[in-house]
Amino acid sequence: MKATFKAFTLTIGVLGAAFTSQAQSGPKVAGQITQAGAKPVEFATVTLLKAKDSSLVKGAIADISGKYEFENVKQGKYLVAAAAVGMTKAYSKTFDINTTSLRMPAISLETAAKNLKGVEVTAQKPFIEQRADKMIVNVENSITGAGGTAMEVLEKSPTINVDKDGNISMKGKGGVVIMIDGKPTNMTSQDVAELLKSMPSSNLEQIELIANPSAKYDAAGNAGIINLKLKKNRNYGTNGNVTLGGAYGVWPRYNAGLNLNHRNEKFNIYGSYNYSHREQQQDLGLYRSLTDKGVFRVYDQTNTMRQQSNYQAGKIGADYFVAKGHTIGVMVDLAARDRTIPSYATTRIGNGNTVDSILYTNTNDGAKWKRGAYNLNYRGVLDSTGKELNVDLDYARNTDRQHSEILALSRDGAGKNILGSDTSRNNQPSNIEIKTAKIDYTHPLKNQAKLEAGVKVSFVTTDNNARFDSLRSGAWIMDENRSNHFIYKENINAAYINYNKQFDKWGVQLGLRGEQTHISGHSESMKDQQMTAANNDSTYFNLFPSAAVTYNLNKNNTLGLTYSRRIQRPSYEDLNPFEFYLDRYTKEAGNPNLKPQYSNNFEVTHTFKQFLITSLGYSHTKNMMTRILEADVDHATGDTTVLKYKFLNVAKADNFNLNVSMPLPITKWWTSFTTVSLSYNMYETVVNNNPVKLGATGFFGRTQQTFTLTKDLSAEASFFYVSPQVANEGLFKMKSMYSLDLGLQQKVLKGKGTLKLNVTDILKTQYFRGSFDNAGRNTAVYSKWDAQQVRLTFTYRFGNNNVKAARNRETGLEAEQNRVKQGGN
Repeated sequence: MKATFKAFTLTIGVLGAAFTSQAQSGPKVAGQITQAGAKPVEFATVTLLKAKDSSLVKGAIADISGKYEFENVKQGKYLVAAAAVGMTKAYSKTFDINTTSLRMPAISLETAAKNLKGVEVTAQKPFIEQRADKMIVNVENSITGAGGTAMEVLEKSPTINVDKDGNISMKGKGGVVIMIDGKPTNMTSQDVAELLKSMPSSNLEQIELIANPSAKYDAAGNAGIINLKLKKNRNYGTNGNVTLGGAYGVWPRYNAGLNLNHRNEKFNIYGSYNYSHREQQQDLGLYRSLTDKGVFRVYDQTNTMRQQSNYQAGKIGADYFVAKGHTIGVMVDLAARDRTIPSYATTRIGNGNTVDSILYTNTNDGAKWKRGAYNLNYRGVLDSTGKELNVDLDYARNTDRQHSEILALSRDGAGKNILGSDTSRNNQPSNIEIKTAKIDYTHPLKNQAKLEAGVKVSFVTTDNNARFDSLRSGAWIMDENRSNHFIYKENINAAYINYNKQFDKWGVQLGLRGEQTHISGHSESMKDQQMTAANNDSTYFNLFPSAAVTYNLNKNNTLGLTYSRRIQRPSYEDLNPFEFYLDRYTKEAGNPNLKPQYSNNFEVTHTFKQFLITSLGYSHTKNMMTRILEADVDHATGDTTVLKYKFLNVAKADNFNLNVSMPLPITKWWTSFTTVSLSYNMYETVVNNNPVKLGATGFFGRTQQTFTLTKDLSAEASFFYVSPQVANEGLFKMKSMYSLDLGLQQKVLKGKGTLKLNVTDILKTQYFRGSFDNAGRNTAVYSKWDAQQVRLTFTYRFGNNNVKAARNRETGLEAEQNRVKQGGN
């Protein structure tokens, strides 16, 4: 905490000094950052350092011409440092400042990983990069994230919060679209969470946070887009890296990964394989009270789950450089996951003072999930002006085989005499097929203007067949109340146009996207040995405008204003009326009447010298989708004390958010990044014919301190805090939560190898507590998982390191892949 406080104090001090200096006059230091051929390096990071100890004096960002300037420099001896993504850091010679301004010789940067007299020099990207349209998190530069999962690294990203169920929100808003290499995962929020928890962090290169996407992107996603970019080698010759990692919390975890790449002038062939084994324990408490038919009842449930999963993912692709500026590529992406979750639940039932009965429920859930995605693409730079055409053809197939066995035993309040028992099982095979085609065209115009246009068409078919059986007199009997066959088809046709123009100090982007959606849902079930069917067909068309304006007040201050209208469609499985029983009194269910949610999003940003980034945003959402606890009836017994966790459309939701990010090099050996978010959320809906109106302010803060101890040894401390607030998922009134992580990184084997050791949740304070009240029914939830872990990761890089950039292809499976279920709930 002392390090955090010092970083914050120094940050405020630097800001105060910077603002104070603007009212004074003094000597200036100016110059230009260039690269090979005397070309300017756009938006390079430039710092003015004291020659004595290399401590930071001022920071600046070079303009589009690579030029920079420091004002009001006090007398003394200094040097200038310059850095840019993918390039080696460079320093000027030391110089003296007296009373006159100084024009520095150009500082030339070289491409990273050049061999200089046999010594490999590799530039390190900053952990956080702020771009005009997005924020980038460079995963490899997080020590405390090493050896963990993609979800654990995402949790450490600015403005990102992950709740107890793995639901991801950005800037206090839910409904984020998760993309992997530019293609959405097409899964429910819970299944996206499971995928990210299974994916090793070593498989990630970058995380892109896009709060207000332009019309070029699919309109799906209420809170913006998070794009996870997987590693892909970019070098000439043959090269690669191997990663081995292990962790231990309550149970062990381990992972391994291999990336290979071969490139010459005509071909680039690449591939990767990743494997992870995870064992995780979760303790869940559910305490609810209600009055049923005039009788006060209390249900006190505790549940222990031990999840075991094995995840494998392989990718292979090739690019053929047909001619200068023309490339044809193919890519195959395969993944599989095998998961088992045995759980043991005890529910004590009584009036709050005495226990009348105890329900013991043993459940063994399992799922086998597979995905195959195939892409054929073309990229053509049509002429020297920058006209570009991109074509993507995609096909993906997801298969999921879920099954469950449930044994329930009821005893008296003393836990002795058996009152009854029942055994049930279910099988839920699911197939999802996705076909997409898209074309994007970029046309440069005169005077720094650009026009983009494109079309996309997608076809999705899902087939879900759930069968529930109950054991009666030694024979399995089909449970007609819960068995169901659901087929869903969807076709989306989209087109967009986007215009960009850069004026002297102004930047303007205007876009419009149109999407026509046709859906068809067909559900079949058996009732009283008779087949019944229900159909749900609809067609709708929507326009989604977007706009962004930036204005450079001066070299230190930039203002931005963005607006976008977005849609979030229900996931394919959430439309399915299946009911999943946790025990006799608790279940989850789909909702075939779910409607898409629409949001209008506004944001104002201010950037000061590229190290203080402030944003103020507002979002209004209509028909917001969220899971809410509601009372239900057991159709077989008539019991009215059943609790259903079901997706509903909230009538409306409003979000106000303020976000501040401060990346700051404090000294030559100490770098700080701090981000804080303040949000206010209001929700209005109706549950069980009772109005629900909630509103609360929430605070989220994270700070990460990185220390360079020696040339090859560095350390990192990361801390986050979430205040009490109303959670997007379930509208729970949650209590505060926080966590402290520590890590060390040691370079070995002449810089080709890296060892990372870290400990997460040192204080054991990362767990969820919340409650939801409605119509005299109170539900309190406690969820704790083995967040405290010790991890050790080793990475070794081999092969040719002469950098030659290859394509990082984004395919056409954009909004669809985010809505596919994976491996169970």
